[in-house]
Amino acid sequence: MRIAIGADHGGFELKNKIFDYLSKLEDIEVSDFGTYSTDAVDYPDIAFMVSIEVAKGNYDYGILIDGIGIGSAMAAGKVKGILPATCNNVTTSKAAREHDNANVLVMGSGIVGLLLAKEIVNNFIRTPFGGGRHERRINKILKFEDANNKVEIEKFSEKPKKILTKDDVLYAIRNGGGVVYIDKNAIITPLAKEFADEKKVRIIKR
Repeated sequence: MRIAIGADHGGFELKNKIFDYLSKLEDIEVSDFGTYSTDAVDYPDIAFMVSIEVAKGNYDYGILIDGIGIGSAMAAGKVKGILPATCNNVTTSKAAREHDNANVLVMGSGIVGLLLAKEIVNNFIRTPFGGGRHERRINKILKFEDANNKVEIEKFSEKPKKILTKDDVLYAIRNGGGVVYIDKNAIITPLAKEFADEKKVRIIKR
């Protein structure tokens, strides 16, 4: 099972502990999509990254953690194919999977402690979708999503750049983004690197 996990600065510490917990499970492969410090970041940037990877089928589930568990769920729900669920107790984590086939779990670090968070995560990833009448209802949600031309996941993420310049970083900032995607073999100009560090813009290679 492959899981993508991410958090904003409010969920940073709990995210790291959940990452460590999942890393020790033999049947789990977990990837950390940040943030990697307590420096302030915008939760939509992290939520979009994790949700896009799940929507593309690269991961079975996503886990997002912020202070309360609301904002990241709202952002994740804008990615086509994502059914996010804010679960701050075990009952909702089970129901989110069994009844709603949720594929992104969202928690609030200000609401749940580590022990409860582990229980929530474990129940979420181990509970199968019930299907049946639940599937009929979920299909109505997905059909409504398609009918209303929800933005495709590709539009949330820029094509990786071959060369990253200071102007690219500035463009990302002006458009409300804290992340720039580049090709894994891309060249990063010294000015771009310095400016990105100064403005706390993350450079993601893929």
